[in-house]
Amino acid sequence: MNTLSLRSESDIQTITSLVFKEHDVLSSDREKIRRNASLLRASLLDSLHQLAVVLHLEDQESTLKLRSRIIATGDERVMLEHGLSIPVQCIRIIEFPS
Repeated sequence: MNTLSLRSESDIQTITSLVFKEHDVLSSDREKIRRNASLLRASLLDSLHQLAVVLHLEDQESTLKLRSRIIATGDERVMLEHGLSIPVQCIRIIEFPS
């Protein structure tokens, strides 16, 4: 599985052309709470150190990895670099730099 970044125009176009599922990729409430906490941590790390994380995303056709900074997070959407946003429900895993 290749990791996309938002440094190239083709990667940005790939992200903007994704068609996300209408249901959440996580099934349990515990997993969803853990994901929301990780997204809050990622946005805090961005505001303090401008650190990028790796998001494991699922759309209707594929699974992919995206390296990006999390600028802000809400209940339904996550704001990424370059003003892009994606639905929270498409994020399966958040990896932090070690």
